[in-house]
Amino acid sequence: MLQAPGEAMIIKEDNVTHSFCGLASVGWMYQKIKDSFFLILGTHTCAHFLQNALGMMIFAKPRFGIALIEEGDLSKNEPTLDEVLAEIKADHNPSVIFLLSSCTPEVMKVDFKGLADNLSTPETPVLFVPASGLVYNFTQAEDSVLHALVPHCPVAPAGEKSVVFLGSVNDATADDLRAEAEELGIRVGGFLPESRFDRMPAIGPDTILAPIQPYLSRTAVKLERERGAKTLHSLFPFGPDGTRVFWEDLAREFGIEVDLRDREKAAWEKIRRQTDMLKGKKVFLTADTMMELPLGRFLKSAGAEVVECSSAYINKKFLAKELQALEGVRVVEQPNFHRQLEDIKRERPDMVVTSLMTANPFVGHGFIVKWSMEFMLMPIHGWSGVFSLANLFVSPLDRREKLPEFDREVWLEGVMPAAE
Repeated sequence: MLQAPGEAMIIKEDNVTHSFCGLASVGWMYQKIKDSFFLILGTHTCAHFLQNALGMMIFAKPRFGIALIEEGDLSKNEPTLDEVLAEIKADHNPSVIFLLSSCTPEVMKVDFKGLADNLSTPETPVLFVPASGLVYNFTQAEDSVLHALVPHCPVAPAGEKSVVFLGSVNDATADDLRAEAEELGIRVGGFLPESRFDRMPAIGPDTILAPIQPYLSRTAVKLERERGAKTLHSLFPFGPDGTRVFWEDLAREFGIEVDLRDREKAAWEKIRRQTDMLKGKKVFLTADTMMELPLGRFLKSAGAEVVECSSAYINKKFLAKELQALEGVRVVEQPNFHRQLEDIKRERPDMVVTSLMTANPFVGHGFIVKWSMEFMLMPIHGWSGVFSLANLFVSPLDRREKLPEFDREVWLEGVMPAAE
């Protein structure tokens, strides 16, 4: 166990996470930055993964692709991507191309940074994004994308105080966050990322960085060091409790005192049916998306018993307020999945929040399961996301209540004679 004076208790274990690699971030990042193209240098395994994980987006002529490394390429010094880039530019005319690394080329010691610099032009920058599953959880690759964008954000002059929200959310959620800030009297400098490469926000010494995703610590640190910006350390805007604290803390950075307790109370009232179902339920969160701490905090505030809240990596400074709010909950970093299996079998939680790769075995053993990936894809931020967030947790409980009892006769007698 690791514990420092005044800090929350974190149990640190030694296991890899059952999670997608960083390439999965392409699925939402290419849709957010609409004039971009994401090029992955990888193997047939990478192509197979993206085809299966992101195949549903194929009809939208997606702006991502894979430059395949074949066996013959193993003897070459560096891959040649000039023709690939020429084809991408002709077909998509992107304003920026992100070059993502994957496991095999990194093992081969491909110089991705040098490769990106050689391919880059003033008209179409090529930015290197480390995304190998050997190093990065899939949400951390979004952090890598934003990290690569930092040099392309204009410098805001001193004295120009504004907030820049860190994290990719859909345009409707971004509009809601912007409108809420302006209603409170907070000047909005923009979002990182914006929906276009040429609209990235200006960031300078009087910029307040407001992270809205809990896995973007590297980008925040880079902007603090290079631009002198200040990061807001608050709860993340998930649920009525987190949203109230987030906006009150952010307003305070601008010398504005607001009391949003009535707004929070109204938001809890809006989801009373959901919280009534969650009260007293035992919930176990396995590590996957790195959103587990704020999700666990929301569940605790809603009256659920959080048996364990584990995450792939926990930056204690970045998540300090979430850790404080989780006092009394078992928080685990890099959990040992085999130990978790034994605990889950023994403690029999009412719900397990887990990855797509481990969900079906839990269901097969009779557990109610929520796919953690769904929290990545749904609008759950701020006041407008409260209902969606609560519904994500109660939908598997609702579904289980409506399922009929398992009828052995239907499945094993007459319909499936081969099972006799």
